[in-house]
Amino acid sequence: MTASYLHRETEAVAPGDVPFWARQEGVAVILGIYMVLHAIIATVFEIAVNPDDAIESYLVQSLELSYVPRNPPFFDWLLWGLQQVLGTDRLSFAVLRYTLLFACAMLVYRVARRVIAEPRLQALATFSLSAIWVIGYHSHRILTHSNVMIVAIAGAFLTVIALARKPSAGLYAGLGAWIAVGMLGKFGFVAFLGVLIVACLIEPTYRRVILDRRILISLIVAAVPLGIYGWALWHFGHNVASATAQTIGATGAGWNDVLVTFVGAIAGYVLPLAGLMAVVFLPYNRGEGAEPDVPERAAARRVLRTVIVLGIVVTVITTFTVGTTNLRDRYFHVFLLLLPVYLFAELERLGGWRPRVKLYLGVLAAIAVGVMAVRVAVPLWPDQRLCGRCVSAEPLYKMQLGVATHLGASPTLVADDRFSAGRLRAAIPGARVVVWYQDQYRPPSRPTTGCARITGIANGLPKLLLPPADKNTIEMAVKWWSPAMNPHRWSDWQMTVLSPDDPLCR
Repeated sequence: MTASYLHRETEAVAPGDVPFWARQEGVAVILGIYMVLHAIIATVFEIAVNPDDAIESYLVQSLELSYVPRNPPFFDWLLWGLQQVLGTDRLSFAVLRYTLLFACAMLVYRVARRVIAEPRLQALATFSLSAIWVIGYHSHRILTHSNVMIVAIAGAFLTVIALARKPSAGLYAGLGAWIAVGMLGKFGFVAFLGVLIVACLIEPTYRRVILDRRILISLIVAAVPLGIYGWALWHFGHNVASATAQTIGATGAGWNDVLVTFVGAIAGYVLPLAGLMAVVFLPYNRGEGAEPDVPERAAARRVLRTVIVLGIVVTVITTFTVGTTNLRDRYFHVFLLLLPVYLFAELERLGGWRPRVKLYLGVLAAIAVGVMAVRVAVPLWPDQRLCGRCVSAEPLYKMQLGVATHLGASPTLVADDRFSAGRLRAAIPGARVVVWYQDQYRPPSRPTTGCARITGIANGLPKLLLPPADKNTIEMAVKWWSPAMNPHRWSDWQMTVLSPDDPLCR
């Protein structure tokens, strides 16, 4: 059986007629081009950072063991390091985002190669990440810490598969490293880890991975960085439980409201991908070329299926028990990230997919091009009907000259909130930005060439809503860069110069 399996895998991985796009190097090249194109859009066309990036921009003005209790700090550590080299503008965010997404996609591809025999289906499973709307669209706009978590999820699952095939101390150490990265990336990784352990214990082939004494190596490797982070939470008084409760939101909602929220969230994650696959591959499918089960692949597929099913069940129970209506589609990253791999593994067993590969590839390409076109259209035509607040199109960079003229090269800027503060820091190199109220994080003091409070960085607030000007206030009315829109949008900002000794500036 083993010899037969190895022969089958060799045939499947390296047949002479495999097209370039389905080979390992082809998958890497296509994913690389995809990421580079999106990075170009983020740095050339979009002229301001997006909301989630703005929050992180504010936080990484210093290197800390813990910033806020809501999210662990690994993403911020990576961003802080990049900004020491690339600066604080959009480039650092783009490099980090698309490095993480590329790493995630390549790890998912490696998982697909362990679960699926046919190279074409391996590649399609990987490219199908773009049909999960949270990844194909939202990851370019709003996600930060989640992008670290999905890398760790894919890496941890791949390592477990490798341990099931040939356990070693090095792989157990690697699993511990993935656990540390995942838990330092986003707390949701804990739920994935719990479900993964249960899934492995249910599957006989994978049970020994968990029960092997060398699992202690994983625990020790993970315990060191997690222990340091735990100490930091205690030292700074960061209450993770309280922050999690605030994230979950209002509890005690009626079952019908909770049901609507749950269905909307899971449908938002699953339906684009599952619906596309159903429409392309299921009608009139006669099962030609169905691939028989191979024990090693079947075991991995069953573990993956258990993770998905058990994760959904846990989410249902938790959501209805808590009674929350704050469930978002992106939260299903924890359990459904590898859904494309599972679905294509089942399609391989079903058969009938070969004549439809080009159609499916064409639809995926159309989706990818459409998302890029929308991203380019927002800064070119930032109409409220298209993009609402159109945060990435607000020309905050036009404030640079006024700030430099009145405050010098290393100013301290006082903002209305973290969102405004982070956007200012990304737009004005050399600025230290603080918020006017007491916050969980405040950047350390440093010598400053001037200080001012900046008001109105909320996407062109009407001038009527700005505070009354005084003798130190400088009014700034700025037209947006929107060549395809008439009439143009404007932003009204105020810069009120403060004394460097003002408590707000310290």
